[in-house]
Amino acid sequence: MEEGRRAGPDRAVIAIGIGLIAVAAVVLWQSWELRASFGNQAIGPQMAPFAVCILLAVLGGLTIREGLRGEVPAREDDDWGAVLWIGGGLAAMIGLIKTAGFVPGAAVLFAATARAFGSARTLVDLLVGAALALVVYLGFVRLLGLTLPSGFVETLF
Repeated sequence: MEEGRRAGPDRAVIAIGIGLIAVAAVVLWQSWELRASFGNQAIGPQMAPFAVCILLAVLGGLTIREGLRGEVPAREDDDWGAVLWIGGGLAAMIGLIKTAGFVPGAAVLFAATARAFGSARTLVDLLVGAALALVVYLGFVRLLGLTLPSGFVETLF
Protein backbone atom coordinates (compact mmCIF):
# COMPACT_ATOMS: atom_id res chain seq x y z
CA MET A 1 0.00 0.00 0.00
CA GLU A 2 1.28 3.48 -0.89
CA GLU A 3 2.18 5.92 1.83
CA GLY A 4 -0.71 8.27 2.62
CA ARG A 5 -3.38 5.79 1.45
CA ARG A 6 -6.04 4.17 3.61
CA ALA A 7 -6.60 0.43 3.88
CA GLY A 8 -10.09 -0.89 3.16
CA PRO A 9 -13.29 0.89 2.18
CA ASP A 10 -13.60 4.57 3.06
CA ARG A 11 -17.16 5.16 4.29
CA ALA A 12 -16.90 8.95 4.08
CA VAL A 13 -15.93 8.80 0.41
CA ILE A 14 -18.71 6.30 -0.29
CA ALA A 15 -21.18 8.64 1.44
CA ILE A 16 -20.02 11.52 -0.76
CA GLY A 17 -20.55 9.38 -3.86
CA ILE A 18 -24.05 8.46 -2.69
CA GLY A 19 -24.72 12.16 -2.04
CA LEU A 20 -23.63 13.04 -5.58
CA ILE A 21 -25.99 10.43 -7.00
CA ALA A 22 -28.80 11.75 -4.79
CA VAL A 23 -28.19 15.29 -6.07
CA ALA A 24 -28.23 13.90 -9.63
CA ALA A 25 -31.61 12.31 -8.92
CA VAL A 26 -33.01 15.60 -7.59
CA VAL A 27 -31.70 17.48 -10.64
CA LEU A 28 -33.29 14.90 -12.92
CA TRP A 29 -36.58 15.05 -11.04
CA GLN A 30 -36.71 18.86 -11.05
CA SER A 31 -35.63 19.26 -14.67
CA TRP A 32 -38.13 16.69 -15.90
CA GLU A 33 -40.86 19.35 -15.61
CA LEU A 34 -39.07 21.80 -17.94
CA ARG A 35 -41.18 21.48 -21.07
CA ALA A 36 -40.81 24.91 -22.67
CA SER A 37 -39.64 24.80 -26.25
CA PHE A 38 -38.58 27.37 -28.76
CA GLY A 39 -40.11 26.43 -32.08
CA ASN A 40 -38.92 23.11 -33.39
CA GLN A 41 -35.56 23.08 -31.61
CA ALA A 42 -34.30 19.64 -30.70
CA ILE A 43 -32.39 21.01 -27.69
CA GLY A 44 -34.61 22.62 -25.07
CA PRO A 45 -34.17 23.95 -21.54
CA GLN A 46 -33.81 20.40 -20.18
CA MET A 47 -30.51 19.81 -21.93
CA ALA A 48 -28.20 21.56 -19.44
CA PRO A 49 -29.79 20.04 -16.30
CA PHE A 50 -29.75 16.58 -17.91
CA ALA A 51 -26.05 16.99 -18.73
CA VAL A 52 -25.37 18.06 -15.14
CA CYS A 53 -27.41 15.08 -13.91
CA ILE A 54 -25.40 12.63 -16.00
CA LEU A 55 -22.09 14.18 -14.93
CA LEU A 56 -23.06 14.09 -11.24
CA ALA A 57 -24.20 10.46 -11.50
CA VAL A 58 -20.97 9.40 -13.25
CA LEU A 59 -18.81 11.26 -10.72
CA GLY A 60 -20.85 9.76 -7.88
CA GLY A 61 -20.36 6.25 -9.26
CA LEU A 62 -16.62 6.78 -9.69
CA THR A 63 -16.37 8.21 -6.18
CA ILE A 64 -18.16 5.19 -4.73
CA ARG A 65 -15.85 2.86 -6.66
CA GLU A 66 -12.75 4.59 -5.29
CA GLY A 67 -14.22 4.58 -1.79
CA LEU A 68 -14.90 0.85 -1.98
CA ARG A 69 -11.37 0.19 -3.17
CA GLY A 70 -9.95 2.39 -0.44
CA GLU A 71 -7.79 4.11 -3.03
CA VAL A 72 -8.24 7.65 -1.82
CA PRO A 73 -5.53 9.93 -0.47
CA ALA A 74 -5.35 10.37 3.28
CA ARG A 75 -7.33 13.40 4.37
CA GLU A 76 -5.77 16.45 5.89
CA ASP A 77 -6.86 17.76 9.27
CA ASP A 78 -10.10 19.74 9.36
CA ASP A 79 -9.78 23.49 8.94
CA TRP A 80 -12.95 24.88 10.46
CA GLY A 81 -11.64 28.43 10.14
CA ALA A 82 -11.71 28.09 6.35
CA VAL A 83 -15.21 26.62 6.48
CA LEU A 84 -16.36 29.58 8.59
CA TRP A 85 -14.80 32.09 6.18
CA ILE A 86 -16.56 30.53 3.19
CA GLY A 87 -19.85 30.13 5.07
CA GLY A 88 -19.63 33.72 6.29
CA GLY A 89 -18.91 34.93 2.76
CA LEU A 90 -21.92 33.05 1.46
CA ALA A 91 -24.10 34.47 4.24
CA ALA A 92 -22.82 37.98 3.42
CA MET A 93 -23.61 37.48 -0.27
CA ILE A 94 -27.13 36.33 0.56
CA GLY A 95 -27.57 39.41 2.74
CA LEU A 96 -26.06 41.83 0.22
CA ILE A 97 -27.49 40.55 -3.05
CA LYS A 98 -30.97 42.11 -2.62
CA THR A 99 -29.74 45.43 -1.27
CA ALA A 100 -26.28 46.11 -2.65
CA GLY A 101 -26.62 43.87 -5.72
CA PHE A 102 -24.88 40.93 -7.34
CA VAL A 103 -21.44 42.48 -7.85
CA PRO A 104 -20.76 43.59 -4.25
CA GLY A 105 -22.18 40.35 -2.86
CA ALA A 106 -20.08 38.20 -5.17
CA ALA A 107 -16.98 40.31 -4.44
CA VAL A 108 -17.38 39.70 -0.70
CA LEU A 109 -17.88 35.97 -1.28
CA PHE A 110 -14.77 35.86 -3.48
CA ALA A 111 -12.67 37.72 -0.88
CA ALA A 112 -13.90 35.50 1.96
CA THR A 113 -13.15 32.36 -0.05
CA ALA A 114 -9.69 33.68 -0.94
CA ARG A 115 -9.11 34.35 2.77
CA ALA A 116 -10.16 30.78 3.54
CA PHE A 117 -7.46 29.59 1.14
CA GLY A 118 -4.81 31.71 2.86
CA SER A 119 -4.84 35.06 1.07
CA ALA A 120 -4.14 38.10 3.24
CA ARG A 121 -4.75 40.71 0.50
CA THR A 122 -8.36 41.58 1.30
CA LEU A 123 -8.55 44.76 -0.82
CA VAL A 124 -6.99 43.05 -3.84
CA ASP A 125 -9.32 40.08 -3.39
CA LEU A 126 -12.35 42.37 -3.21
CA LEU A 127 -11.30 44.16 -6.40
CA VAL A 128 -10.61 40.92 -8.28
CA GLY A 129 -13.92 39.49 -7.06
CA ALA A 130 -15.77 42.64 -8.14
CA ALA A 131 -14.14 42.58 -11.58
CA LEU A 132 -15.03 38.92 -12.11
CA ALA A 133 -18.57 39.45 -10.82
CA LEU A 134 -19.03 42.45 -13.11
CA VAL A 135 -17.99 40.39 -16.13
CA VAL A 136 -20.46 37.67 -15.11
CA TYR A 137 -23.19 40.25 -14.47
CA LEU A 138 -22.71 41.97 -17.81
CA GLY A 139 -22.54 38.62 -19.60
CA PHE A 140 -25.83 37.46 -18.13
CA VAL A 141 -27.68 40.77 -18.38
CA ARG A 142 -26.35 42.27 -21.62
CA LEU A 143 -25.44 39.21 -23.69
CA LEU A 144 -27.97 36.64 -22.52
CA GLY A 145 -30.76 39.04 -21.56
CA LEU A 146 -31.23 37.41 -18.15
CA THR A 147 -31.90 39.19 -14.89
CA LEU A 148 -29.58 39.23 -11.88
CA PRO A 149 -30.17 41.26 -8.71
CA SER A 150 -29.13 44.87 -9.24
CA GLY A 151 -27.79 47.32 -6.71
CA PHE A 152 -25.95 50.61 -6.80
CA VAL A 153 -22.97 49.24 -8.77
CA GLU A 154 -25.08 47.59 -11.45
CA THR A 155 -27.07 50.76 -12.11
CA LEU A 156 -23.87 52.31 -13.48
CA PHE A 157 -23.92 49.79 -16.32
